[in-house]
Amino acid sequence: MQISSLTVHCASFCLDVINGESFEKLTMADIQSWQDELYSYIENRVEILKFINDTQRLFINSVRDEVLMILMLSKENLFAREPYWILEKLQRKIALSTYLYINNSCL
Repeated sequence: MQISSLTVHCASFCLDVINGESFEKLTMADIQSWQDELYSYIENRVEILKFINDTQRLFINSVRDEVLMILMLSKENLFAREPYWILEKLQRKIALSTYLYINNSCL
């Protein structure tokens, strides 16, 4: 599996949060409240240039939602804290989102 730089950035974010001292105290609402901040975090790392704003927004929302899902799953399931699992989930979502929103944006 080839891993993109965006996957590494998002996985690093997830692992930093999960391994942080305050992670156990976070609620699901706390995690969901990061939507805007996480959108900006991903937007700053996306290598998409010259794409329609709607295409970029859909792509970023898809990746952001996957990061949020991983963090929420990590609250209840130890398997969701495994670095390889996180990398694999994110890379698959980024590849699928690239295919759906970027590669087919002209269709």
